[in-house]
Amino acid sequence: MGFVFYATKTSGAVTNGGGMSFVFYDTETTGINTSFDQILQFAAIKTDADLNIIERFEIRSRLLPFVVPAPGALRVTKMTIERLHDPATPSHYDMMRAIRAKLLEWSPAIFLGYNSLRFDEELIRQALYQTLHRPYLTNTDGNCRGDVLALVQSVSEFEPDCLSVPIGNKGTAVFKLDQLAPANGFAHENAHDALADVEATIHLCRLIQDGAGEQWSRFLRFTQKAAAVEFLDEGDPFLLTEFYFNRPKHMPVLRIGQEVGQPNVSICFDLARDLDSFRNLTDAQLQRLIESSPKPLRKVKANAAPTMSALDDVPVHLLSGLSHDDIAARAADLQSDEALIARLLAAYEATKAEYEPSPHIEQQIYGGEFPMPADYQLMDRFHETPWAQRHALTGQFLDPKFGFIAKRLIFANDPNHLPAAERAEMASHVSSRLIVPDDAEVKWTTLIKAKAECAKMLPSADPEDLPILQGYAQYLDARIAAVNG
Repeated sequence: MGFVFYATKTSGAVTNGGGMSFVFYDTETTGINTSFDQILQFAAIKTDADLNIIERFEIRSRLLPFVVPAPGALRVTKMTIERLHDPATPSHYDMMRAIRAKLLEWSPAIFLGYNSLRFDEELIRQALYQTLHRPYLTNTDGNCRGDVLALVQSVSEFEPDCLSVPIGNKGTAVFKLDQLAPANGFAHENAHDALADVEATIHLCRLIQDGAGEQWSRFLRFTQKAAAVEFLDEGDPFLLTEFYFNRPKHMPVLRIGQEVGQPNVSICFDLARDLDSFRNLTDAQLQRLIESSPKPLRKVKANAAPTMSALDDVPVHLLSGLSHDDIAARAADLQSDEALIARLLAAYEATKAEYEPSPHIEQQIYGGEFPMPADYQLMDRFHETPWAQRHALTGQFLDPKFGFIAKRLIFANDPNHLPAAERAEMASHVSSRLIVPDDAEVKWTTLIKAKAECAKMLPSADPEDLPILQGYAQYLDARIAAVNG
């Protein structure tokens, strides 16, 4: 299939004490929308439990016909539009087949990235889903996951001498990898190259492993869903740490229940709030208070490596002005008030956001039930079948969205193997993504949006970025003319 990737092994690397290996990974993409943008470059490094490198892997992808890159993304990654159409580069489908095979080969492992849980992992899930694969690779079949950004932010609070964190113009900490890694001794000349970013992430983890061992151990503990559930099941108050706009928020909380229909989500009450202010409210008043900011109820996802600390391990200055005795008393007070707990949980459920099903195939990844086993089996058959024969399988899926995805895959890779009517259907689908009458209403980048962004960026572009943007602007003009023609 002509894959453009490499996989090399470092001799002498051994796993420490039988611990799980790590897979550090990163992506470079066409933009920041995790539903509609695509991965252009994927890189990963497997290490042993002591962070010794065992193997590297890297692969790139051609541009999908229905995806328009954001000009800002091309400027950051230094990718030209010509490079994204290079026929020597794997197709998106072939790239994802190779990524999946390598990650399965490296499993079970702890999967780590930098800002990965909110970005890279969502993109990988989407890419697996959109190529008819099981999307939950990093947290099933013995695999665990975590986010090194959350680790770094936690270390900055609990072990401030471990890392040097840059301070931005507004006086707040800067956790961008391309600034944080150089501030801590990593030569990061190739920032925003996926493999270089993986190496920078490993460098930070080594510093934390050596300089903040307790934080490293706690982080690894909660990459495992079972360990997070066990901690939550103890029923004791604990400190939950979250960051908003790079500012820390430490909350002494108590778990009071679980979200209906979401067994991985625990609902916790912020014990810094005065319980009496909740007790005499009407249901409507209680719901308004639940929705107010800062929210008194916090969601903790056991399968998303939450930053949780036992209170005995927490410096007093991080406890919202409360003593350990204050927190214990408030927790006991709340635990004894079953009626209030029931009302809090009812108010939470009543105020949960409800989302209408999306008409867009990408946003249907989490909708409805999990695929039927027969559809999973048909996906496997699809990948094993030659392109010329795959169309015969598209109508056999029980869930029609998988049939649509199958036809779109055939169209993107070998459209001549679709009947004329379905080829026209897919061509219309592609056109509807590229040109939209009122493209301000859609969440993806259209040709018109990209052209407008290019026009804004060109007058002030750096000399090294100018050829990339000029070439892309010319490409956009040609594509718009072709679609309208």
